[in-house]
Amino acid sequence: MRLLSLCVFTLVLLSGCARTTAFDLFRMDKVHERAVDNMQTGTIVRSFETEAILSAIYLNPVYPEKYSDGEYFYIALYTRENVRLYFKSGLNNKKYTFTCNGEEPVETTELKTDDELRLLMPINNEWNRYYLVKFAPQHLTMLDLLLENDQSGLVHLSYHKDLE
Repeated sequence: MRLLSLCVFTLVLLSGCARTTAFDLFRMDKVHERAVDNMQTGTIVRSFETEAILSAIYLNPVYPEKYSDGEYFYIALYTRENVRLYFKSGLNNKKYTFTCNGEEPVETTELKTDDELRLLMPINNEWNRYYLVKFAPQHLTMLDLLLENDQSGLVHLSYHKDLE
């Protein structure tokens, strides 16, 4: 009986200690939730070696008031060549083409380390190159991003666009 009383007392005492859980530390604001919802990743693999990894966030649903004059994507791009210090060309690499519904970007801006967009993507390492990419406005409900390598394959990411 003493043991049962001691166990109950201990449980009651400890149950009142924590009002928060570890999951409270991982709550995101609405912008980050929309960014995570709109993030996709794809990989090009050849002979069991990773050639490229493309992670993209479709920014139009994340910041609809800011990105409305085209189709905007925040991308993180890893290519095997980027790991080599002497050859960091990213999207400028002639081996790769990057298109949305078959069209090339209108504007591509490489983001600096302290750019606020870099906080949206949970991927942050020294091997990736980060870009803000703008495509011409699309009047289709599907946006197909393609990163193609002329020798080893492609990454295909599909986004659904709400037409107003």
